[in-house]
Amino acid sequence: MGAAIKEQGNSGQMKQISILLLLFLLSIAASAQKENFIGYSHQGVVYGETLPNGAKDLGGGLLSDENYGISRFSKGKTLMLWLEKITSRNDEGVPAWEVRDVLSFDKLKKNQEFLFSYSSPCTQNGEENLDMVVLTEFSRRRKTYKILKAWQIDFENEKFEKLPTEKIKCEYVAP
Repeated sequence: MGAAIKEQGNSGQMKQISILLLLFLLSIAASAQKENFIGYSHQGVVYGETLPNGAKDLGGGLLSDENYGISRFSKGKTLMLWLEKITSRNDEGVPAWEVRDVLSFDKLKKNQEFLFSYSSPCTQNGEENLDMVVLTEFSRRRKTYKILKAWQIDFENEKFEKLPTEKIKCEYVAP
């Protein structure tokens, strides 16, 4: 009987170790994908074009420090937000960008979207924050946004910084 209990204990430990190892490997894979884009440089790109690294441009815009921008890209089923910095301009004035930080997401639900504070009516503590991006869920029936997640840019560290969502509001403006 004691051997059976000991064997069950070892089996349970092996399951726990296997689960932890799987979670560890998944986090390394996600981190590796993010790391593959950080430091990536490219010349200005047109909406809908695909970069040489396979990422498709889905649009974006400049931040309060106009040497920085947030761009949406997709690759496969992954949607990404890239914090980018202008590193130079060519003779025609087209910027060269370098990716400084990346947020990755699985495919969003049909009613979910990113709102960029520089082009949408989102406020934080009742004030405009031009360096904020908000993941929302839109209710077509009520014409309202539910705030799911939010980030602002930490320019000093060139990173997305997660924000508490309680004091963020995004108002619907009819097109």
